[in-house]
Amino acid sequence: MKTKLAVVIGACAALASSMSAQSVPRRAVMVGGGGGEGRCTVEVVVDGAAEVEIRGDNAVLRNLQGQMPQWRRFECTGPLPNNPAAFRFVGRDGRGRQELVKDPGRDGVAIVRITDPDNGSEGYTFDIRWGGGGGGPIPGGGFGGDRGRDGGRVEGGPGRRYTTEQAVRVCQDSVREQASGRFRQAAVEFLRTTLDDSPGRNDWVIGTLAVRRFDRREIYRFSCSVNFDTGRVRSAQIQEVAERGDGDRVDGRDRAVANCRRAVEDRMRTDGFDRIEFRNINIDDQPGRNDWVIGSVKAEGRDRAEFRDFSCQVSLRDGDIRSVDVRRPR
Repeated sequence: MKTKLAVVIGACAALASSMSAQSVPRRAVMVGGGGGEGRCTVEVVVDGAAEVEIRGDNAVLRNLQGQMPQWRRFECTGPLPNNPAAFRFVGRDGRGRQELVKDPGRDGVAIVRITDPDNGSEGYTFDIRWGGGGGGPIPGGGFGGDRGRDGGRVEGGPGRRYTTEQAVRVCQDSVREQASGRFRQAAVEFLRTTLDDSPGRNDWVIGTLAVRRFDRREIYRFSCSVNFDTGRVRSAQIQEVAERGDGDRVDGRDRAVANCRRAVEDRMRTDGFDRIEFRNINIDDQPGRNDWVIGSVKAEGRDRAEFRDFSCQVSLRDGDIRSVDVRRPR
């Protein structure tokens, strides 16, 4: 009897030791800065799959698959609060996938899952941010009202108040922050941004962007999963290079969107505006309108600010602009 009991106790101890070995806790190093915004930066090494759980100023790195992950850095400007305002996740570096699988809205616990599909280990860096300025949830009723891509309200429950334009904006903000860290302050230009119309992907924003480094222009694809109920970005990925070159070899759709953007900027500057912010720009998906690029901008001058809608008739073969129309919203 004593022998059996000893075997059971030994097995339980071994299991507990094994489970403990699969999780590595870490206490945050507190750093200055933030400018009124809370931030934690996490850097880990993953070969397989892992999760990082953050609660207050403590974190746990768990192994889900493959080799045991390792900590490199966990720095915060302050502890992650319960139900933080304007919370957002920004994946900054790493070849695989980083995704916010639990936000801290209810209990102050954030969980980020990292999947590294390639052979060998890879370093991953991400930020979680809260409070402070832009990039977080945007109250409903902003530019464009609560109207979706089809001209109606964005579908969903009573709290579904984030518009297509707002989802595009928070996606671009997250991708821009990621690109800034990944490409070391290189110039980034969004060429095309739209909602994914594939089945089951209606909460994804996708598109292409151009990164100019040295004398070379590179075209990348990107995608964001956006929670339309809260305006939070679940994940943002800059994916494989779509094309490398001298900046001229871009497909007709991307060139058409980029040329329309430049034509609208020129028109707005001719009208006396010196700051132009594109709220959205897409190929028109209405029947018979696939050779039109449409969108909206916010334009600011010395003593005025206006919202404008625009449309460009384009050639999707070579990207040439046939006409440009900029007008005030109806």
